[in-house]
Amino acid sequence: MKLSESECTLFFNLYHPLLLFANQQYPVISDVFTVDGLRKKSSEQLSAVRSVLYRYPILFDQFIVSNPFHFLPDELELIKSWQRWIVGRFFIFRETNYYTIFLSNIRPIRAYAVLALSAQFSQIFSAPLPVYVETALLPFHDKIITDGIFSHFRLQFSNGFIHQLHQAYSDALDHGGIITSL
Repeated sequence: MKLSESECTLFFNLYHPLLLFANQQYPVISDVFTVDGLRKKSSEQLSAVRSVLYRYPILFDQFIVSNPFHFLPDELELIKSWQRWIVGRFFIFRETNYYTIFLSNIRPIRAYAVLALSAQFSQIFSAPLPVYVETALLPFHDKIITDGIFSHFRLQFSNGFIHQLHQAYSDALDHGGIITSL
């Protein structure tokens, strides 16, 4: 249900420099100059930098062309694949033995098979599933991951609403199945 330790390390070793680059181009956090400095920032601050990155998708191309961290070609290809991102609000609906189901909050409802980075989603959030979050879904080779930055909306769902989510999940299965790659 999560990436291997080496895959997780690779992701953060690529994603945080990309966020730092975005922050250098469109400063959101004024006192960060290194990847290590960026990693120490709060989730809210990282979310603000992420918003800049996805507001100006040209930053992906600029980062790849300038390659300020001297990444290898296959690493740059992985970063390039992140241009197929989906940023939005999702219901973290259900954990399976292989992945966690994220349901989109807009119609038509889509069901995404998402792998956690270093900790399972049920461990990240103190509330039982479903949980309502805002995050970015990214391709990672042939998988879907989040970027590890969440805005968590602490909501309690009625039984009626949970029933509606189950129906939406069923409908998503009938109209396209579970999406396993972006």
